[in-house]
Amino acid sequence: MKSGTYVKSGWPARILAVGAAGLFFLILSGLSLPSRGDPQSWEVSINIYPAAITFPPADPDLEPSVAADTPVRIQVATWPPNRRWELTIRAEGNLVSAGGQVISVSAISWRATPNPPFSDGVLAAGQSLVLARNRGSQEAELTFYFQNSWNYVAGEYTQIITFTASMI
Repeated sequence: MKSGTYVKSGWPARILAVGAAGLFFLILSGLSLPSRGDPQSWEVSINIYPAAITFPPADPDLEPSVAADTPVRIQVATWPPNRRWELTIRAEGNLVSAGGQVISVSAISWRATPNPPFSDGVLAAGQSLVLARNRGSQEAELTFYFQNSWNYVAGEYTQIITFTASMI
């Protein structure tokens, strides 16, 4: 169905949580064009910003779920207008520190606005999850949440999160 994927832009998101622990995401956005029709005349674009998000340090007993300090804004558009598209989100693996400590990426969830066509969810390592399906142009905000716990070893954790827009 897809003739290729083009990585349009990427951004790192610094996420601080669990006292002194930190999480670092490299967020990539991409687009895919279907093989049917004339792909030269079709276009789907996505823009994702800001360049960084932060979860403030918090006591897990008082704040078991910590919201990022700013939402992630998404813009999807097609040309010609009114073409159908699908947007997926994928965590390439679990959160891993430089020392090899692991936090399940499922500790990160999001709430989407507008809902629908965007949906709320929980990241899953190595799985592309459908975030939205719609037509034409659409803007959305995702607020990410970190499930805080005293069980996590303090440190900086990294992972790559990829958003991919495809025409369907």
